[in-house]
Amino acid sequence: MTRKTASGRAREPRPAGMRGDRDQQVTSVHEFVLGDGHDAADFEAELDRLVLSHSTRKGLRHQVVLRSLDRPGAYLLLGCWQTSEQLVDAIHADAVCARFHQLGRLAEVTPGQAVTVGLMAAGLALAEAAHALLIGAVLAGSSAAFEMQFGELVGTFLHDPGFGGGLLLRSTLDPRVYHGLIWWSSAQSCEDAVQGDHFLRCRRRLQRLTSQLTFEGAQFVREDA
Repeated sequence: MTRKTASGRAREPRPAGMRGDRDQQVTSVHEFVLGDGHDAADFEAELDRLVLSHSTRKGLRHQVVLRSLDRPGAYLLLGCWQTSEQLVDAIHADAVCARFHQLGRLAEVTPGQAVTVGLMAAGLALAEAAHALLIGAVLAGSSAAFEMQFGELVGTFLHDPGFGGGLLLRSTLDPRVYHGLIWWSSAQSCEDAVQGDHFLRCRRRLQRLTSQLTFEGAQFVREDA
């Protein structure tokens, strides 16, 4: 699977609350788990074709594919769209439907949709990142408290070598469900960050606000702007 890079520049750092980037942007969230006996290279080639099909659709702002390091055969595709109407039009386009049909033969597909509730970048665009931490959460407490605590978690890395940024998405299907993404320039930078005392303290605080909380290492395998 060929990784592509974006031409846009990273945004300036935002406050730890990460609440300065709310707009009408909507994100499609597709999780894939490769089926037993299916070849990863075949799957990634088909996923490439889906990404290319998306790239021809009006309203696409950005899309990125990540491969899980903790769950072999698991992938995540995030596609950011200007409006929900443009997202719906794209998902129901014949070419895109055909690609999803082919992917469904190779992997279990779990679709979702989310809105951006926080973004913090520190000079390293997603296109330049090599390693990421994916966070999945189901709330048991206040959404405002969770979003602020996630912002504090990301903010503690702001001046660390190799840190890139953080993104927080909230599901439009279930507002208790969140997807988080934090990225670095290398696996070593990520490992150093998550072994620090502040990360462990923030993680414990997030756990108190959630009924389910997962952290998963991932690699970027494709990124288009």
